[in-house]
Amino acid sequence: MHQPDPAPRIPPLEPERFTEETDQFFNRWTGGFFKNADRNPVLMTFAHHPQLGDLFSQFNVHLLSTSTLPVKERQIAIMRTAWLCKARYMWSSHLNTSMLCGLSPEMFRPLQVGADDPYFTEFECSVIRATEDLVERHEVSPENWAALREEWDERQMLDFLFTVGAYVALAGVMRSTGVQRDDNLRALAAEYGAPD
Repeated sequence: MHQPDPAPRIPPLEPERFTEETDQFFNRWTGGFFKNADRNPVLMTFAHHPQLGDLFSQFNVHLLSTSTLPVKERQIAIMRTAWLCKARYMWSSHLNTSMLCGLSPEMFRPLQVGADDPYFTEFECSVIRATEDLVERHEVSPENWAALREEWDERQMLDFLFTVGAYVALAGVMRSTGVQRDDNLRALAAEYGAPD
C-alpha cells in the first residue's frame, strides 16, 4: 500500500458543482485526447476555471501530439523538467506516458541523474543540458543551443522551448494546488523512483 499524497489545496471540482461552461470543457475532452477527462485530477482541478483549462489543454495537446520533436527527446525534456522541479504528479504521470509511447523504462533512473549518465546518446545529453539551462537559468547556453541546432530546425527549437517552459509552469501549478496521484501512479513511482 502506497501512502497517499498530501491533501490538495484546490481539490478536484465536484460534479455537482459543474456549470454549463464546465460541462462544455469536459465534453470537449472526454473521449478525445484525455480519454477519461472527468476522472483526470489535473483537468478536474482546471475545471474550477474552465476557460483557462480549455485553452491550456489545447496547447498541451499540441506539445504531446503534434509537436515536431521526436517522442523520446520530448519525453526526456518533460521528465527531466519534472525531476528538476520536484513535480511528483508530473513525473509519475510521464512514467506512464513514456511507456505508452513505447519508450524503455531503462531511461527512468538515468533521467534522475542527468547528462552524466552513460545511458544517453551525445545528442540526448544536449537535450538534457538545454532543459537544465531553461529550468535553472531560463536561457539555453550558446554551447547547448549549437548542439541542438546540429539536428533540430527552427520549429523543433521552438517546440522544445515551449515544451520545457510549459512544463515548468505546469509543475508550479501542480505542486501549488496539490494535484494527487492515484494508486497506479504511486505504484509506478515506487518502482522507478520519484522526486522528493
